Amino acid sequence: MCRRKIPLILMFTSALLLPPSLPGQEPSHKADSEILTSGSGETTLSPQRAVLRIGIASRAATAAGASSHNARVTKAVLDTLVRAGFRRDSLQTIAFGVGPNYDYDKGNKLIDYEATATIRVTVRDLSRIGRVIDQALAAGATDIGNVGYESDSLEIGRRQALAEALSKARDDARALAVAAGGSIGRMLEVSARDTYFPALDAFAASGFAEARQASAPIISPRDVVVRVAVQARWEFIPNR
Repeated sequence: MCRRKIPLILMFTSALLLPPSLPGQEPSHKADSEILTSGSGETTLSPQRAVLRIGIASRAATAAGASSHNARVTKAVLDTLVRAGFRRDSLQTIAFGVGPNYDYDKGNKLIDYEATATIRVTVRDLSRIGRVIDQALAAGATDIGNVGYESDSLEIGRRQALAEALSKARDDARALAVAAGGSIGRMLEVSARDTYFPALDAFAASGFAEARQASAPIISPRDVVVRVAVQARWEFIPNR
């Protein structure tokens, strides 16, 4: 009885050593004909915060004098913003520089030196934007850049815009395929490109003297618009 079992055991062991089959596996190939389409998508979001860039410019006969004066004014602006309720660690000085000014019409004659600094402030209470600008100018700021708006739902909005853009690209591909006497098959390739830019409000202030004569600017927040574009390549299947 034992001798009859040996061949069966050997046959079973040999079966385990065979390489597994891979059903459904086909070699990749390039489609004979392809359709290339593109589409765009857009989502509008409500802003949750505004970003201000507050500039301070100082001029003096020497670089050291301009830098020293700029440092004092920058500190005054920062102190004013802290008293207005902003945390000191939330106020960022994102740029600083000192350089000469020349009169190029008079043989590059040195006029003076100018020091500039830029403070970045995030305002979460959008109703306070105008008041914060007014306070910064009153403290000595000389320039307010464009007011930018940001949304916490940016990534969600981007995905919605991507879905819309791809749907448009697919619809165009189907229309082209029908017009050419066929249909679309697999999507062979797709790429996306963001065209999102933060919403901006243009604002310019030329100095403290003008700010004292004007009331706080009234600024209505803008929606944040997310725009994306996709390009897709599809297999074209001609009618038989």
